[in-house]
Amino acid sequence: MKIILQDNRRYVLRFDKGDEVVSGIFKFMQEQQITACTFSGIGSALEVEFGYYNQHLKQYRKKPYVEEMEVVSLIGNGSIMEGKPAVHMHGIIGRLDFTLLGGHIFKLVTLATCEIFLIKLEGNLERKNNPEWNLNLLI
Repeated sequence: MKIILQDNRRYVLRFDKGDEVVSGIFKFMQEQQITACTFSGIGSALEVEFGYYNQHLKQYRKKPYVEEMEVVSLIGNGSIMEGKPAVHMHGIIGRLDFTLLGGHIFKLVTLATCEIFLIKLEGNLERKNNPEWNLNLLI
């Protein structure tokens, strides 16, 4: 991951081939001591692990895809949970046959590039597990 451009609270990040984006944003938040942010992104991916939250089972159903894909849109936020960064990302991914996949993203491995536009927010966003849903919600 490389910082392409930054000012006092906005960053343009570039992830290269083989870089994992979710853990990369986590590491970036740690290094920059970011406790609240929002981000969006575009690019390409070789591997994506999606999750769909089953409200009846109160757990995610995960499904990996390993193929060349276009990152049509990523959106998410960064917060703190139990003193560590928490990255919450959703996305829409295009396949070679022009169909789309979407949902919560647990893992995204870059194919050629992934460009993330991140804005650091003032203050803190914090997450805590909500036992009713078994989800880590903003508090």
